[in-house]
Amino acid sequence: MLEGLTDLLLLATQADHLGRMKYAQAAGEKRFLDRMLESPELSASQRVMLEGRLAECMARYQPLHNEFRGDKRPQVDDFALAGLKSLVGPYSMLCSFAHNDLTALAYRHQGERGMTYREPVPEDTTFLLLSHASFVVMRAMGALKSVVYLPDGRFDHHQAEIGRLYDAITGLAPAPSIESESPDNRERKA
Repeated sequence: MLEGLTDLLLLATQADHLGRMKYAQAAGEKRFLDRMLESPELSASQRVMLEGRLAECMARYQPLHNEFRGDKRPQVDDFALAGLKSLVGPYSMLCSFAHNDLTALAYRHQGERGMTYREPVPEDTTFLLLSHASFVVMRAMGALKSVVYLPDGRFDHHQAEIGRLYDAITGLAPAPSIESESPDNRERKA
């Protein structure tokens, strides 16, 4: 969702972003097909089919590669260009959860008593994930105003309703616990 919001915002502000997206898609398809073709277990017919798909992919990939090679921006740069730099931290956390990362694995499964399968997720983490998902919906709706046609006043009505729901969700933030507060905050309160 965060990457999608970033792409939506960059499509409105970066003239070459659609080409970058097409290049990323073609490069991913090429990488996938190359890896599939490395398999020694492919039958002759499967190999022919995959080689045909790779040839079609290369017809799209090569001109885009000529234009964008060496100009790959990291995702965090795209966040900054889209005005979403504050989402880099949550994005990094979500990537760690989605990919094989031992720190995220320990955070997810290691409770007070050691490794526990499916240790309940702390409430503040659940809130963080849900509030960021709601934020993405709210920001995306604002970006869609120039794309979606609704009769006069209807878009503003829907946008106000999304804003109200977002405010209600953020109002559900769990109170910080002593364990989740930094030592500096605990000292200030004492």
